[in-house]
Amino acid sequence: MAVVTISRGFGCPGEHVAKRIASKLEYSLINKEILEYISILSDTPIDVVKKFDEEEHSNMNAKLSKYLDLSIFKEMYKKIDDDDINKIKSQRLPENDDSIFSEKVGYSPLFDSDIFRNMVERVFKFLADKDNAVILGRGGQVVLRDYPNALHVRLFAPITKRAEWIASRDNISKPEALKQIEKVDKRRKNYLKHYYDSNIYSDELYHLIINVDKLSIAETADIILKLIDFKTPTETT
Repeated sequence: MAVVTISRGFGCPGEHVAKRIASKLEYSLINKEILEYISILSDTPIDVVKKFDEEEHSNMNAKLSKYLDLSIFKEMYKKIDDDDINKIKSQRLPENDDSIFSEKVGYSPLFDSDIFRNMVERVFKFLADKDNAVILGRGGQVVLRDYPNALHVRLFAPITKRAEWIASRDNISKPEALKQIEKVDKRRKNYLKHYYDSNIYSDELYHLIINVDKLSIAETADIILKLIDFKTPTETT
């Protein structure tokens, strides 16, 4: 039993590797779903929550959010109702455990990076206590750093290779792909620095760092699965 966090450079097949591991072990996979969890837990419009995510994170927005938030006009947003909550719980929460939704924080137009970080940590620690989850990105390697059942993996590849993959996948030029990589990698780096004062490239955060340019998706997933098999018994003996 374990919780696996996967960090990756933009263009690396992190989603595919995470899905393969989750499928093989019948684990829950947490990626963008966490934004829906936070929206529900804090009763905050999901468009507001997304401002603080690693894919849209801006240090300037995070700093200003305590003083100015256009989402103050709450009635302009569609509220998530009980049917939506039940749908998310039934599809994504391990063992349909709904205790994470038992207490809403209450929406405030002052939703900020501190609240976002608190909600992310609450969800990650809940999953770590339940075991059997794969968490993609969003600082899981730092939040769960001291959890003995957590395994932290980073996927990387040379930027030229990543640019080739993205250009082929999205049918864009290689220079355009390189710009995307630089933009997204910077956001993810800033995200971890802003919330946890950590360097996403620091080797000490990870149990394993894999060059996916040298391995297939299946091989990469299999290596992580073997690490889970190797480490889990040592935690239970």
